[in-house]
Amino acid sequence: MDSNTSKKNVISFVNMKGGVGKTTICVNIAAQLAKTNKKILVIDMDPQMNASQYLLSPDIIESLINNHHTIYNLYEDTFNENFNYLTGNELHEDLLEHTDDNCSIIQQAKENLDVICGDLRMTNVDEKDGTISDILNAFIEENNLQDTYNFIFIDCPPTQSIYTISAFKASNFYLIVIKPDYLSTIGLSLFQKMISSFNSRRGKKEKLNCLGIVINLYQPQTDYHKDKVSELKSIYKFSNFFTTKIANKSAIAKYSEEHKFMYDINGCKRQIINLAKEFTDEYKRRSGNE
Repeated sequence: MDSNTSKKNVISFVNMKGGVGKTTICVNIAAQLAKTNKKILVIDMDPQMNASQYLLSPDIIESLINNHHTIYNLYEDTFNENFNYLTGNELHEDLLEHTDDNCSIIQQAKENLDVICGDLRMTNVDEKDGTISDILNAFIEENNLQDTYNFIFIDCPPTQSIYTISAFKASNFYLIVIKPDYLSTIGLSLFQKMISSFNSRRGKKEKLNCLGIVINLYQPQTDYHKDKVSELKSIYKFSNFFTTKIANKSAIAKYSEEHKFMYDINGCKRQIINLAKEFTDEYKRRSGNE
């Protein structure tokens, strides 16, 4: 597939600090869009596997790991110097048959929402010869996944690593999730330095562009959060801050353990509907894709 003619619909969800609810935002935007008949794929690149645990039951995750159908299995051949992942139709044919019976690397989580399960063993993956970080992009392109799905979301770990670079190479855009506090501000600064370094080595059409910044775990009743948001907007005045802020509600974490989503929670449904609409509107504006 000619990457210049494919949809520009792969988005990395990022921050350089954990605990900001990045995975929660990624999964809930995906679930909300799926509910409106958009076809979504979530790729869990974080070895902590939070997105997978949100979307899949422990039994399904265990089965996928035992049957070698997780994100790790795209990479494990490299340990045996087997580079079939770059050979077109031979690209992990055993992993591409999409079913919902735990036998595919692409697993259905709910209607219109699929996931590639994360794997703790991703910590074994490192850049040996400069090609490892191209594997995810090759997998997406060779299998026309950008045409299969309306959006592909990559949940990235909060570190500068081979997983992050792999996600960047496969993505067209990134979305930053932050909590309005001092440490998250530092994480945002570190991330911007990393993305600047990445883009400096890419051609114009390969540069990664920002869709915007989502404020999560927001406490509107506190002056500290209000002041911190104002400070962030002043420092990063050329960045797009989404108008919709997601409130800090304990029910969101509780419901995630039950594999339920924000649209199931009183007081959160309107927020996620608004955020998903802002997301799609900004995507259309920046990408030219419908």
